[in-house]
Amino acid sequence: MLKTVETSRAQKTKGLAVTYRAGSQEKFGTCPVSCELNPSGCGASKIDQEYLNALSLAVPTKGVAFTYSHFSPIHWIKKNGPGKTVINYSAKTATLAAKYIKMAVPTVATVPLSFWNGRKSVDSDGARFVRCPAEYLPKFGCAQCGNGDPLCARLERDYVIGFTAHGVHKKKAANPDDPGGCYASGGNVLLHWEATADQSQDESDADKITRFAKSLAPRTILRHHIAGDIGED
Repeated sequence: MLKTVETSRAQKTKGLAVTYRAGSQEKFGTCPVSCELNPSGCGASKIDQEYLNALSLAVPTKGVAFTYSHFSPIHWIKKNGPGKTVINYSAKTATLAAKYIKMAVPTVATVPLSFWNGRKSVDSDGARFVRCPAEYLPKFGCAQCGNGDPLCARLERDYVIGFTAHGVHKKKAANPDDPGGCYASGGNVLLHWEATADQSQDESDADKITRFAKSLAPRTILRHHIAGDIGED
């Protein structure tokens, strides 16, 4: 199930086009069942290849698109490329994130507040970590990031983007040894995500995301999957 929003009003994604993806009747249905942030016991074990192909090409005319996945990059990295949706690997730990950024995989990681020690960037495990600017700049979001070229939409970068654990379960999210902690399992994101899972839909997610991307105005920034992933429901 796919929910599309032409113009987001959320603080961080204000002005962007965004989507939410869920399984049928189960919000975690497109997420890896093995994801450490997934407390449901439900989820996907395989990639939805039809959807992944469509997602890769779902970029607004003269715009950019990006998203994140908890599935191993081995399953999708070949879909990344110039002019395509940038899929970022959401790593479990800073150490794992450092490993993948050295392999030229666009990577992000959730870290505890103490990781930054008051700084905007940190060198750890032989890699550079850059903190998401929206966390410390007032009235700043993805639309302002990189002057229309958000850091998360940059395919060829040599630094990990770090997000400080947030949401109602931020303590769990900051601790990789404590299962659970998905930021989308609380607040307004949860409401949108649950509505996505409960909706009726008469077309495939692949067809819907293709149609949505084509309908957007030129130079739109599109963030796929405020919640959800590329798994097969």
